[in-house]
Formats: sequence, structure tokens, C-alpha cells
Amino acid sequence: MSVDDEVVTSENNAIPRSVAASGSSEPSSGPDASASPNPLGPAGNAARGRRVIIASVIVILLLVVAALGYVLWQAHRQDELRHSAAEDASRLVVQLATYDHTDVDANLDAVVAEATPSFADRYREVSEGLRDLLSSGEGTSKGTVSHAAVESVDGDTAVVLVFLDQEVTNVTVPEGRVDSSRMVVTVVRDGGRWLLDDAQLA
Repeated sequence: MSVDDEVVTSENNAIPRSVAASGSSEPSSGPDASASPNPLGPAGNAARGRRVIIASVIVILLLVVAALGYVLWQAHRQDELRHSAAEDASRLVVQLATYDHTDVDANLDAVVAEATPSFADRYREVSEGLRDLLSSGEGTSKGTVSHAAVESVDGDTAVVLVFLDQEVTNVTVPEGRVDSSRMVVTVVRDGGRWLLDDAQLA
């Protein structure tokens, strides 16, 4: 038997030396075969990073556009409210300043119909006291508004400065005269319209 065929014997078996050598349990110094390589590689990672950045930028742009849209909508709504408040305040003041001694109740009903309950109650009290005076003095008045400007809008309440002209006739001035005044008018939003809540000389 040659040296190459020499066997390593143990108590119950015999293993060739060459086989025993090949079965050594020494760790391998090569790469770990169980590790899975990155299928994307550096280029794939870079592409995925770019997609994340683009998606983030798009989300930010959408949020900015939504915020700007809301701000513009609010500004447009405020402009509409201011415009309608000025228009309605002017109309309500004209209604308040226009009367005819031959039909005082018509004026009273028209004003009360577009007033808040508190102003309606105050106006009824004042009108009752003026009814006889207007009838005996044959008083008439026609109001016109030359200019109106909104001072403030706070929620459902607006304050409007109104420039009013009244063409007045009565037994004292049968030829008539024009009285000009400035009024601070408060209107309150009720659904799609403004109601007269207060009117004071400025």
C-alpha cells in the first residue's frame, strides 16, 4: 500500500486521508454565498432617490397651490361681501330717508321688512311719534345716496359710511330743499341679504 492510499483508522471505521483532509471544517476565506447582491446597484438607488424627491416636490407644490387658492377665495369672498354691504346699506338708507305724509305706513312697513328685530322695534317707536307731525306738516322726502364706503366687515356685520341727500318738502318749505348728511350704517348678514341694524348721523 502506498503512502497516498494510507488510511486513517478509527475505532469503527476507516477514512482515506485525502477524504478526511477535504472534509476540514476550516472556514472559507471567500465571499459569503448566502448574501444576496443588490439587484438595482448604485444606478438603481439613485433613480429611486430621484423619484422620491420629485414626488415630495409635487406634494409641496400641490399644498402651496391649495393654500394660495384658499387665500384668493377668501379675498374674493371678502370683496363680494364688501360690495354687497355697500349696495344694500345704500338702498336701505334711501328707503329709510324716503317717505310721504299721505302713506306713512308704507314707509314703516318697507323699513321694518328689511331690518333686524331690534332696529325694527326702535323704528316703530320713532315712527309713531312722527306720524302726526308728518301728516300735519305735509312732509315728504326723497333720499338718494351719492357715495358709500365700507369701513369694516366683521363676520356677519358690516359698517358702511353713506353720503345721503334728501329732497324735503313741507308746509314750511313748499318749494323744497336738499339736506345733505353723512350716516354711519350698520348692517347684519341674514342668509343672502343684509338687514339694517343701525343708522346714525356721522
